[in-house]
Amino acid sequence: MATTFQIRKIHTLKNILGMDDDLYREMLMSFDVQSSKNLTFTEAGIFIEILEEKAIALNKWVKRTKKYENLNRDEEMATNAQLRMIEGLWRDICYYDTDEYAKKSLRKFLRSKFKVDDVMFLTKIKAIKVIQAITAIKKKLEKSAATLK
Repeated sequence: MATTFQIRKIHTLKNILGMDDDLYREMLMSFDVQSSKNLTFTEAGIFIEILEEKAIALNKWVKRTKKYENLNRDEEMATNAQLRMIEGLWRDICYYDTDEYAKKSLRKFLRSKFKVDDVMFLTKIKAIKVIQAITAIKKKLEKSAATLK
């Protein structure tokens, strides 16, 4: 689920752009949802990026650097994009609403399954395995949710 911060940011950007409700709803429909509250964490991030790019093009927004962008990482360590993807996927399956508890639960998962204390210590190879594991969990959750309908 999208966080309250993401929902607020979406609506802030919508207002900055002066976007009418019809266009906004049409953009949400491209994600197969009718409300920003129904976006997943990852989808909300993508939607925010789209709105930010539009606002930057109109000189109405200054984009901040992406998370982990300013890290100097060794070649063998997980890339910045992998780290962001792991966190995004985890937020999609995590039932905690706050970032603090979501990070703690991700650390616990990494420690128990991969013997790593934090995403920052993942190698590229382990990051791929973590992404595959979280994606498998997500598919299993989606499948069980579909059978409940």
